[in-house]
Amino acid sequence: MDAQVQDGAEALPEGCSSNKVVAPAQWTVPEVCAWLGARRGAGDLAQVAAEHAVSGRALLRLTEGTLRRMGVAPRSRRRELLRELLELRLRQELEELLGIAGGEQPP
Repeated sequence: MDAQVQDGAEALPEGCSSNKVVAPAQWTVPEVCAWLGARRGAGDLAQVAAEHAVSGRALLRLTEGTLRRMGVAPRSRRRELLRELLELRLRQELEELLGIAGGEQPP
């Protein structure tokens, strides 16, 4: 059964529930790996995240230096991932703000 993770992941690994949309900061390691695996040309990033047990909270706090120490190369790849992470953080913050304000979540 294919499940949908918010913000672009195509499917969750078996055993992960998708009955409720979970904020990226609350993602489990398998959910982080699913999101990374759905990124174009980033299959090995999912493996690196699994090796380092990167949770959603840790994912949102990654820096270029951390990615470099984790073995993510070249620099352009780190920068691309950091841009995607920034977008993910901004979406999460927007959803939180809209929830506080009682508004609807963006598409």
